Amino acid sequence: MKKVLSGSEHLHPEQVEQMMDDMENDWQDLTFRFCPGGSVTIIDNHTNQRVSPRDLSGAVLDFYIRKRIEFIRVSLEEKILQYA
Repeated sequence: MKKVLSGSEHLHPEQVEQMMDDMENDWQDLTFRFCPGGSVTIIDNHTNQRVSPRDLSGAVLDFYIRKRIEFIRVSLEEKILQYA
């Protein structure tokens, strides 16, 4: 969220905060770092603490799963091309 805010030309931080507050769902401000070896680091931007994938739920878990599948697919495609 913080990175999105700093790069946004159209929304001010107050506008984003208001939009998030208006949404009745709980939301988390997390940073995902997917490493080339397949590992992932998830940081809670409010506490600067690491988060385990086991602790994810809802939309955050959906995002993680989709990105993880995308990473695996791209990795397999690269290996197929490398050994073709």
